[in-house]
Amino acid sequence: MATDATAAPTATTGGFHRTLGLRDVIAQSLSVIAPAMSGAFLTYLASTKAGGATPLAYLLGTLAMLAVGGTVAMFARSLSSAGSMYTYITRGGGKVLGFLGGWCYAAAFLVLGGAVLWGFGFFTASLVALLTGADPAWYWFSLAGLVVIALMSLFDIRASTRTQLVILLVTMVALLVVAVVVIAIGSPAVSVIDGTTPVADPGRSLDLAAFWPSAAGVSWTGVLFGLSFAMLSFTGAEASAVLSEETRDPRRAIPRAIIGSIVVAGLFYLVITYATAIGFGVQQASTDWPTSVAGLAAVAPNEAVGAVVLACAALASLFCALGVHIAVSRVLFAMGRERVLPAWLGTLHPRWGTPWRAIGLDLAVWVLLAAVSVLLTSRESQVAIAGGIDSGQTGGVFLFTFLAGIGTPLVMGVYLLLGIAGAAQGRRTGRPGFTVTGVLAAVVGALAVVGGVYYSFVPAAPDVPIPPQVAMVPWVCLAITAAGLAVAAWTWRYRRDVWADMGRIFDEV
Repeated sequence: MATDATAAPTATTGGFHRTLGLRDVIAQSLSVIAPAMSGAFLTYLASTKAGGATPLAYLLGTLAMLAVGGTVAMFARSLSSAGSMYTYITRGGGKVLGFLGGWCYAAAFLVLGGAVLWGFGFFTASLVALLTGADPAWYWFSLAGLVVIALMSLFDIRASTRTQLVILLVTMVALLVVAVVVIAIGSPAVSVIDGTTPVADPGRSLDLAAFWPSAAGVSWTGVLFGLSFAMLSFTGAEASAVLSEETRDPRRAIPRAIIGSIVVAGLFYLVITYATAIGFGVQQASTDWPTSVAGLAAVAPNEAVGAVVLACAALASLFCALGVHIAVSRVLFAMGRERVLPAWLGTLHPRWGTPWRAIGLDLAVWVLLAAVSVLLTSRESQVAIAGGIDSGQTGGVFLFTFLAGIGTPLVMGVYLLLGIAGAAQGRRTGRPGFTVTGVLAAVVGALAVVGGVYYSFVPAAPDVPIPPQVAMVPWVCLAITAAGLAVAAWTWRYRRDVWADMGRIFDEV
């Protein structure tokens, strides 16, 4: 039996205000994906294996991610809940998988939100340094961003989503213009990294080798590994589902937002990665792109264009943090509302209709994680994880890299659980399409987990030791998972009434 969200346990005060439309929930998903930030800097991860064929890896990654998005969309057509992944996995895969999925999803987004906020400090400080020559401390910008996020998330959710939409349009259009400029200039005459190695076919703008591995100088195995990394750039595509209880006609709007966001982001990445491959030279990209530790930013034709790319990455990271924050606060609220987490988290503000206690907890965790991570890591280790950057931006780069490295595999693991739940739900309800999509999502999630932990086991470059903070990522993720299982076991044994009611607060068709 389903329970309407407004008839929640006594921990809930009032109900969400259904004020959002399709454009709002699309803004939520795309903001968490943060195409401008990933396109500017993070595509180099896929290039470490796919090289100049990284555009092909992103094309295949888009198709793979549609399996995950399709599974979420099928659940969202019949279930409307702020718990999103927690509720879906509970409904399809049972209470143990559901609790574990909700636990890991909340933990992942608690970590990822902080990562991109501290990344905002780094990007903004780097932009100021580029424009003025100064070396500002990154944390002042991050703390200012923290205040902005707190204010925007606490009051009217529409103000947040509408602002997200504007920033998305500005940053994505700006980077597309930069990409067109890079493509029009064509491949460089010499390597943009060492300035001496000749590049084949200088000035070439059309090079279909970017979509054929052997012509790009890489293998199909490398492209498949690149696919697993490319999927990391779609993390959070399902984030609009947390706004189901705040959306008018959610069973139409949420599925459209999820699939539409993946398609839009995929097309955007296709243009950006192709431009980046051309900017390096498709064959030279196998060497130069991974070395750059960046994406489109590495092939910006001049300092002014580089400043535009940095500004877009900074804005995108701030609103990505806002989107992640909105998502995790709703999941914490939903789990608190059902009392599988402390009941005080399941309370909405009586006037603003927002989960204000979950919002406060999330912001506090961001600050605590940053402080502990920086205090327990030596400056030398921070510089190593920050790619050798030793300046006022070091701490921000370190936190962005380290925390994102922990959060991303956890989200991919939740995608794996979602696929299992989708396959089970399809079989239970006699919907073969649901079953097939769920199986594909599970496979895709498993591949993405491999991409998320790969460099915890394999050195990023020959004879370069794996930093301890990177090597520990899989074990931290396993510890978080084990803690979730322990809490689930305790809840099952000592709070049978709570366990029995898990995942039952939703609107159902």
